[in-house]
Amino acid sequence: MKLDEFAGNDTVKNELAAAMDSGAFPHAVIIDGAKGTGKKTLADIIAEYCVCLAEDNKPCGECAGCMKASHRCHPDINIIDGTQSGALSIENVRRIRSDAFIKPNEAPKKVFLILDCDKMLPPAQNALLKILEEPPVNVVFVLTVSSANMLLQTVRSRSRIYTLYPPSPDEAASVLQKMFPEKERGELIDAAALYDGNIGEAIRSIQSGDEQSVRLAEDILNAVAARKEYELLLLTGNLSASREFAAEVMGNLISLSGECIRASAGLPVSSEAAKNAVASLSEKKLYRLADNIAKASDILKSNVNLNFFGTWLCSVLIK
Repeated sequence: MKLDEFAGNDTVKNELAAAMDSGAFPHAVIIDGAKGTGKKTLADIIAEYCVCLAEDNKPCGECAGCMKASHRCHPDINIIDGTQSGALSIENVRRIRSDAFIKPNEAPKKVFLILDCDKMLPPAQNALLKILEEPPVNVVFVLTVSSANMLLQTVRSRSRIYTLYPPSPDEAASVLQKMFPEKERGELIDAAALYDGNIGEAIRSIQSGDEQSVRLAEDILNAVAARKEYELLLLTGNLSASREFAAEVMGNLISLSGECIRASAGLPVSSEAAKNAVASLSEKKLYRLADNIAKASDILKSNVNLNFFGTWLCSVLIK
């Protein structure tokens, strides 16, 4: 990934690009910003730049160094995850300091990505400060933190600080589109806008919504198979949350009904809900259920009232 592919934050990208082009990249960088603003992604781009073997336009994304970096298997990129117990202890920081004086294996520079430094205690920071004051010429340290103010002033003063902000919803949607190509752009813009452009939070929301829609579709099918009409009414009532969510649930129900038909024909399926339905419902009922689900999905595409739709769907599925 190159800098121009990073969403938003043009000022930060321009400053980093100038430093990369000049060949005088800072020996220590602090990236601060809220969770989900892309701190780790930007840290990865910097690491790839440091190990890139191209003559210019680094990171090129094509050389052996960049390829290894993108697959997180480059021997000269060291990742220290601050969320792991003891990762940022004074003992580990001292080991980092010792390792920094060992020459790179194959890249122009050795990189230390010290991620999520929010809980890094002053003794460990002071241990790191010693090498930040007199760093080896071929080493770059990249620290990520929610706020640079959580680090000692002495550490901050020996580092270049880059603060990240969420991009616009439209810019964020362009990133989300690559991750969720099956989603409509309007839906992705709405998801990004809901979190003020915070891509990380939007991703978690979309993934959570997908998981919820799958679970709800399975619960609906199980209620149909068990002939629990009141439970089914409560479940279909959840479709009123949003038209997008209802469409996802209906899409999952169509997939499940297809698995039911395959299972009834003796073909192997993975869905437990489909297996339960086949065990409980006649073949005629399974085909009628699949037909009703397909018709309901088409009706949802019109401007139907969602509260009415959930109640109507319950009556149709329980027949």
